[in-house]
Amino acid sequence: MSSVRGRVAKIKRNAIALLGGDVANRASTFAVYAMLAPYGLREFGQLSYGLTLLYTFHVFAAAGLPTSVTRAVARNPRRARRVLYHGYVAAAIPSLVSAGCMSLFALVMGYPVDTVVVIALLSLAIIPYAMTMITEAVIRGREDMHLIALANIPGNAAMLGAAYVTLKLGYSVWGLAIVIVLSRLLTLLVVHCLFSWSCRDSRHVRRIRWRFAWGLLRRSMVFLGSDSVNVIWASLDMVILSKFATEREIGLLGSSFQMLQPILVLYRCIGVSSFPALCDAAVRGGQHIGELSQTLIRFLLRLGVPATVAVYLLAPDVLTTVYRNEDFGSGAFVLQTLAFTLLLDPLNPVLGHALWAMSRETIVLRIVIVNLIVNACVGFVLISQFGLAGAAGSVVVSSVTNLAQHYYFFRTEVYPLRLWRELIKLLPATIALLGCVALGWGSTYCASSMQSVADAIGRVVPVTCRGSYVALAIGLIAYAILAFPATWADRLPRTFSRALRA
Repeated sequence: MSSVRGRVAKIKRNAIALLGGDVANRASTFAVYAMLAPYGLREFGQLSYGLTLLYTFHVFAAAGLPTSVTRAVARNPRRARRVLYHGYVAAAIPSLVSAGCMSLFALVMGYPVDTVVVIALLSLAIIPYAMTMITEAVIRGREDMHLIALANIPGNAAMLGAAYVTLKLGYSVWGLAIVIVLSRLLTLLVVHCLFSWSCRDSRHVRRIRWRFAWGLLRRSMVFLGSDSVNVIWASLDMVILSKFATEREIGLLGSSFQMLQPILVLYRCIGVSSFPALCDAAVRGGQHIGELSQTLIRFLLRLGVPATVAVYLLAPDVLTTVYRNEDFGSGAFVLQTLAFTLLLDPLNPVLGHALWAMSRETIVLRIVIVNLIVNACVGFVLISQFGLAGAAGSVVVSSVTNLAQHYYFFRTEVYPLRLWRELIKLLPATIALLGCVALGWGSTYCASSMQSVADAIGRVVPVTCRGSYVALAIGLIAYAILAFPATWADRLPRTFSRALRA
């Protein structure tokens, strides 16, 4: 058990490192958007659409190699350098093809010449991005995730500075496209140097074996299939909604999705950082991987409950505050519906990576294909009948389907989980949280009713929502104490002893 706790502690540290790098990447991209916004909607749209295509073709450029590479390195870390160089060779062909297809797509669609130029320039970033993904996959296999966060700092800083200078000098979107390509090249150079520094104990590669590189690419095709289906699945509800609703409803659904991203990114980071440990546990058998997965799921469930409650209750205020527009408040019911997926999605990253660790990638591909089919059928029916509300309901149904499949196949192929025991342990903390919230929101409702009566008789009674927010804060504190008793029992005595010695 102590070894499992040690692995979980390392996974948490690695997840924080991955989360920091991901936040830095997203923040720098947002800053570039903010710099470009004053120059006009057309230029903003060109860059936004170009980056959307870039992120889409990235999936095909990587060709599923990162997952395959991480698993290979996790099983034998001393082969890291060999896997890296052969991964570069394996990624060269799909990345070149993806870059060419992205430029060709812009020409075939008949876009204006300046838009085609922007897309063609951005397509050059696909090649260094694919190589960077291979290097980061090797680093993840060695569980040195902090190097990934460090490697992204110079590229992001250079991109922000160069973007500012480019716009000040009067260059337009094509100048920013060149800056993005150069920042990708810089990130690749830095991450490769950091890997070489940290991988001094790895065996040197004397020559490239084409058969080994081809084997890596061939084994990654299943992962490419899963990634490709996931890309389609992620955008399917938005596409169906566009056929039955207006841009306003699409914007409300998209804004709600964005509000969930910080929590979902945390889930994904924990799943990705756990992959090397799961691969190591898989070598020793299904029981070891089951124990590690159970411990991670216990931690994620304890995070998911307060996240769901907080997002559900704060949805109207969060939307209007973040987007600085009262119109977004009308989509609060969408965010409240989607909040329930925060209770369903924590398990999937861990269970999915556990299936990959056990070489069950064909099962994961089957899962995502079923998810896509269910989402297409349910989404078409619900969205055609209920519009925006149907789209939110379709997302929840898809999450339930995804969780049910992951749980079933993990139980039958790997190890039986005891989730009911974990849910029962969470009941006292959850009841305390919901009780505090019910009291706070109930008092606010009573105060609002008193205000209505006072208005009828011409008197003023101040009504505030502060009580409900205070109740939520108290509930979260009570939940933290009850849900993480071991943490408090371990740290509080140390704090008191240090205070007494002082």
